[in-house]
Amino acid sequence: MKKAVLILSIIFMVIVLVQSWLVGVGGTMFNDRMLAWGGLVGRLVALLFGAGAAFVLPRPLISTFIFLAGGLLGIGFGLYTGYYDMILWGGISLLLAGGSYYAWSVEEKRTVPAEQVREISHF
Repeated sequence: MKKAVLILSIIFMVIVLVQSWLVGVGGTMFNDRMLAWGGLVGRLVALLFGAGAAFVLPRPLISTFIFLAGGLLGIGFGLYTGYYDMILWGGISLLLAGGSYYAWSVEEKRTVPAEQVREISHF
């Protein structure tokens, strides 16, 4: 599950980065400040996708919180800036947060608790 979240987050990072860069350029060209801000926040969400991808293999719980922040940021700014695709990217980020949390919970269940060693003396 961790590898799937890693691959999907890298793919979505590239897509969101390119799309938000183009939206930011378009907002600047047409003097639409809200769209330009949406493009800026989109680039931030893309960076959060990358940070979540970086932490998903060693620390999936940290990755969960990073994806959660990206999802809330994307949905929040997608509703108010005119860059409505950010709602989709925020939802995907929340799904990746769920996958990362699931990977963390499965990993926690797989760890074997340490047993106390009993010393046996033959003397």
